[in-house]
Amino acid sequence: MTSHKEKTDGTGRLFLNEALQKNRREVLRLAGAGVLGALVTTQVGGAQVRRVKFKVLGENDRVDIGESAQQIIEKAYKNGHELEKKHGGCARCTVAALQRSIGFVPEHRGLFRAASCLDGGATPHGVQNCGAFTGLGMVIGWICGNETFGDTRLSHKLIRKVYEWFEAEYGSVLCKDVRTKANKDCPKVVGTAAKWTAEVLLRQFTDYE
Repeated sequence: MTSHKEKTDGTGRLFLNEALQKNRREVLRLAGAGVLGALVTTQVGGAQVRRVKFKVLGENDRVDIGESAQQIIEKAYKNGHELEKKHGGCARCTVAALQRSIGFVPEHRGLFRAASCLDGGATPHGVQNCGAFTGLGMVIGWICGNETFGDTRLSHKLIRKVYEWFEAEYGSVLCKDVRTKANKDCPKVVGTAAKWTAEVLLRQFTDYE
């Protein structure tokens, strides 16, 4: 039997899981910050189920993260490094690291699942983008992209900031180049990518400077 915490309604909206139901203060904090667009109650199979609709963040939105930004950045690196070392799959590990580290990045299973085939440049030859770079782009797009065609300048601005760090550190975002420069230390690459992305997101959407 599938639990509520594993269900979505197919449109990017998640049902509130049990932990979120218990942590009402966190829900209210996020709602007050404008991250949660709504808490909605619907009928599913005769039972009432609560769900959260994520609000896409815009240029002027700010979120109260409630903890040290530096701690979040360090947590992003640690999660990325440990997940890649344990499970492999640089794209999905980068997505998961950011989901587990930053409070306003929703732990949406569909976002994680979509990254499943994008590691190693998504090719047998590693000549395409590093999966960590692709994964962080998915998270940035999820946070401040569009559900319909529209202005994408903010998401492009943020991913290009991370790109500049990749370029400075590895000389490229291509999988083969990154792996060579990093001496094939993919856990470190994923941890670093998650750290850089966390810093970019926190600078944009919080008071962190």
